[in-house]
Amino acid sequence: MAKAAGCSPTRRVVELGPGTGPVTSALLAHGVTPDNLLMVELDPAFADHLSILHPNATVVRGDATRVHRIVQAHGWETCDAVVSGLPLIAMPLSVQARIVRGAFSVLAPDGVFVQFTYGPFAPVNPELIRRLRLKPRRHAWIARNLPPASVWTFRRLP
Repeated sequence: MAKAAGCSPTRRVVELGPGTGPVTSALLAHGVTPDNLLMVELDPAFADHLSILHPNATVVRGDATRVHRIVQAHGWETCDAVVSGLPLIAMPLSVQARIVRGAFSVLAPDGVFVQFTYGPFAPVNPELIRRLRLKPRRHAWIARNLPPASVWTFRRLP
């Protein structure tokens, strides 16, 4: 996921649903600086854990459907990548749409939305992909994960 996000010290990354932080650790290890990482976690226990684990990064206890407001409140106009560990595929279309639209509302024009999934297909509803004019791409398949998982990237069509 970190590679798909194109991590570097100058890239701003928003992470949705970091949970206990394995992807967060990878983002930081691959070059994202703590001041360029904004985590949005709904669960208070996970948010507290992440704040202790990564004291120089920003953890916001909040709902991913409000990512636009959260990013603006943090003082960022845009970010370069939104990385999501949320189970989008299992969410109602209306919730999925709010999250994905919100992510693209804060992404720079050349930004990338990165999503992890256990399913065999793109984890964003095909109708939503069409409506938002997105280009999905399976970036990686992780066979040694149990169950096997995929990392997908989504970019705006030109």
